[in-house]
Amino acid sequence: MAQHGEHCKIVGPTRLKSQPQLVSGNARHETKRQDLLCRFTLLPHVADLRLMQRTVRLETNSKGLLRVALKFFERHQHGRAGQPEFLWRVVCESDPQVQSTAVQFAAFSDLGLRYVNIGQRGFLAVDLEKREATGFLARLFLEGAPGLRHCRSLDILFCMTAASLGLTALSGGCVGVRDRGVMIFGPPNSGKTTACYLAAKLGMEFHADQVVFLDTSDNLLRAWGDALPAVFRPEALDFLPELWLSSRGSTYMDLPFYYFDKAPLQAPRACPVIPVCSLFLDRGTAFEPQLKEIMREDAVSRLRDCILFHEDPRFDAQITAALTALAGKPVYTLRYGDNPKIVATFIEKMLQ
Repeated sequence: MAQHGEHCKIVGPTRLKSQPQLVSGNARHETKRQDLLCRFTLLPHVADLRLMQRTVRLETNSKGLLRVALKFFERHQHGRAGQPEFLWRVVCESDPQVQSTAVQFAAFSDLGLRYVNIGQRGFLAVDLEKREATGFLARLFLEGAPGLRHCRSLDILFCMTAASLGLTALSGGCVGVRDRGVMIFGPPNSGKTTACYLAAKLGMEFHADQVVFLDTSDNLLRAWGDALPAVFRPEALDFLPELWLSSRGSTYMDLPFYYFDKAPLQAPRACPVIPVCSLFLDRGTAFEPQLKEIMREDAVSRLRDCILFHEDPRFDAQITAALTALAGKPVYTLRYGDNPKIVATFIEKMLQ
């Protein structure tokens, strides 16, 4: 772990209270209560992670999970870690009942609480009041490829934490040149990922194709890209045959897709961009491309529809401020045929 000393702050182990014991009146001897939620598991591996210029403390019992987290957020581990703003406590253990990582995710939320169920026994729970997350993951999720990077556990944990860190998460993409970026939105299969990939091939940086995080700290609107690999539909590989060699196939709920590591199309260090405009894609609706600007009031409404998931009411003012700031920049609808190269060309012109 020495090589990470410059990037993240490694702190000492955290010891929790000893596991309580119950006394049986009949047997008159002490027996340990089964710790189903792993509340009393020792979490000796601790690191302060830098995430979009914020600091989150990760406590875990697994060196492997710590390594995966550092790798997953590797591009953000620069600069000095500050006082932790949120705590993640994640237990990772072998579980013979978990035979596959191809499991369905189920989630629910209540006021101040968010919970995601991962398969039969895994879970992630976030308490907004305590600014603390607790989770359990089977060790199988750390083994082999593609591991946690593709099963989205760390991404989900960060997305559930993001609003508490002052970030607004939107479903969308982003490409940029230096500190300027174009935000890309649209329904599934509108060509967001392919257009971002093709724009990157033209020399732009591929910041995101799934989630973008709006940041209004210091009264300045900026946008951060996600840490996930790009996700392509199978038909995109017919259009981009080079991806057959550079992507990895996977499925979720019988839906096939392909992961592509966009790191080669990114700067070594993650930095935010200042949005110059936003583009809503409307694919297959026009033979000739048609670019139309959206009025500011309508733009706020359309951007609100892109919010990643329903947030706690305490973040309403934060979200409104971020969306209003983004809608203050030009917002367009681009109607085009079936070739995302057209979108990439428009993006290139917008960043000139």
